[in-house]
Amino acid sequence: MNNSSVYPYIPNTAPETKKAMMERISAETERDIFDVIPDRLLYDDFDFPEAIPDEYTLKKHTERILSKNANLGTHLCFIGAGCAPHFIPATVDELMKRGEFVTAYTSDLGDQGRGQLQFEYQSLMGELLDMDVATFPQYDGGSSLGHAMRMCKRLTGRNKVLVAASINSFALDIAKNYQNQIDGDYCEIVLVKYDPDTGLLDIKDLEAKLDEETAGVIIENPTFLGTIEVNGRKIGEMAKAAGAEFVVYADPISLGVIEAPGSYGATIACGDIHSLGIHMGAGSGVGGYVMVKDDYRYAKELKDMMYAASPTSVEGEIGFSFEASFDRTSYEIREKCAEFTGTSAGMHTAAAGVYLATMGPEGMKDVGELIMHRCAYAKKKFSQLKGVEVKLSGVSFKEFVVDFSGTGKTVKEINEKLLKKNIIGGLDLSGIYNGMENHMLVCVTEIHSREDIDCLIDAVADIID
Repeated sequence: MNNSSVYPYIPNTAPETKKAMMERISAETERDIFDVIPDRLLYDDFDFPEAIPDEYTLKKHTERILSKNANLGTHLCFIGAGCAPHFIPATVDELMKRGEFVTAYTSDLGDQGRGQLQFEYQSLMGELLDMDVATFPQYDGGSSLGHAMRMCKRLTGRNKVLVAASINSFALDIAKNYQNQIDGDYCEIVLVKYDPDTGLLDIKDLEAKLDEETAGVIIENPTFLGTIEVNGRKIGEMAKAAGAEFVVYADPISLGVIEAPGSYGATIACGDIHSLGIHMGAGSGVGGYVMVKDDYRYAKELKDMMYAASPTSVEGEIGFSFEASFDRTSYEIREKCAEFTGTSAGMHTAAAGVYLATMGPEGMKDVGELIMHRCAYAKKKFSQLKGVEVKLSGVSFKEFVVDFSGTGKTVKEINEKLLKKNIIGGLDLSGIYNGMENHMLVCVTEIHSREDIDCLIDAVADIID
C-alpha cells in the first residue's frame, strides 16, 4: 500500500486512517478489496504522468488542455445532427445555478420546489406538443425513441416497428441497442424508404410494409436531413388503420411554427429537449422526452415518474408529488413495472421548463420563424456556389443537405480547411446514409446571423475555387 501522498481534502488518504480501514475489513492489501474481479480484467501498468500535487496547478493544467478545443466561443458552428447550437436566455442559466436545481438528480417526494418545477415542465411540454402526459426526462432522444418502440410492442402485442429511413441515425443506433438488451431482439426494426428528391417518407413503401405484425410507425419531424414531413397526418391515419401506434420524434424548438405531433394524430411523441435551454455537450442529445395523450392505457406504459398537483390538508394550498400512478414504476416495484427506470435526467427539466416559460407561445413562434428564414437564406447562398448542389426539394426547418461532388473536393477536406478558418462545418454524411457520399448536412439556427452565413459561404467558396 502506497502511503507516500496525503491529500488535505481526503482524510482517508492519511496512512493511519487507511491502515485502520484495512484492518476493519480484514484486508492486507488494497488488491484484496477487489478480489472478486479476475486478474485478467485488472490493469496495473498504467503509464500515468507525474501526479499534480496542488489544486491550482491542476486547474491551470486542465485549462491549458481545454483551450485546444474548438468551441462556440472561438468558432462558428454549423454542425447539428441532433445537437445544434441555440441561444439560451440568461434567465435559464441564472436559475440553473441555484443549489436547489443543481441537486435535482431525481426528486424527493418531499421536495415541493422541484415537484412544482417538474409539474410545470410537464404542463408546458404538453401545450407545446399537444399531448397530455409526460414523465421525467430520459438520458437523450435515442433512449426515448427506444422506449417508444417498446411501448408500441406492449400496447399492441406485436413486435415490428416501421421507422422512417430519414430518422436520426445516431438516435436509431441507441434505440436498437435498447431493443437488444431485453430478451434478445425485443422489437424488429424495419426501415421505410424516403423520396430521394424531396426527403419525404415514401408512402408507397410504407403501404407495402404495413401489415398485421406492425406495432408502430415512427417518423421524425423535421427529419434528420432537415425536411419538414408534410404528410404526417396521412401517415398517422395509415398506421392506425393497420392497428399500429403512430410515433413522432420531434424537435420541440420547431413546434412554434410546425404543427404539434398530437394535432396530426401522434399517439406517442418522443425526442430530445436539448434545444430548450440546454447547453451542447457530450455529443448528440441531452434529455429525452416521451409524451402521450390523456389515456391511462398509454400512461401506464411510461416508465418514468409523473407528477400531479393536488389539494393538501390546508385549504387553498396545492401540493406536488408522485401521485400520478407512482406504483407503476420500478421505484415502487420492479417485478410489475413497464421497465426499469434507472437514472433520470431531472436537472434538464429545470432548464427546459424555465426556457419555455421565458419564451412563451410568441417567443417560440418567433424563434422558429427566425430559424427557417436563416436556413432558407443559407440554402440560397449555397445553391449559388459553383459545383455545389442543395439536395431535397422539401421545405427545411434548420438543416439541409449539400452535395459537393461537383467541386472536386471531399467534405472531409472542406471541413478540415474550414476548421483552420475557425469554422466548424456541417456533418459529413458519407457512410451514414446510402447515396450521400460527399454530402454535408448543414445546420443553421437562430444564433447565426446573415454575416455568419456569408462568412461560411465565402470560406467554402475560397476552398473549392
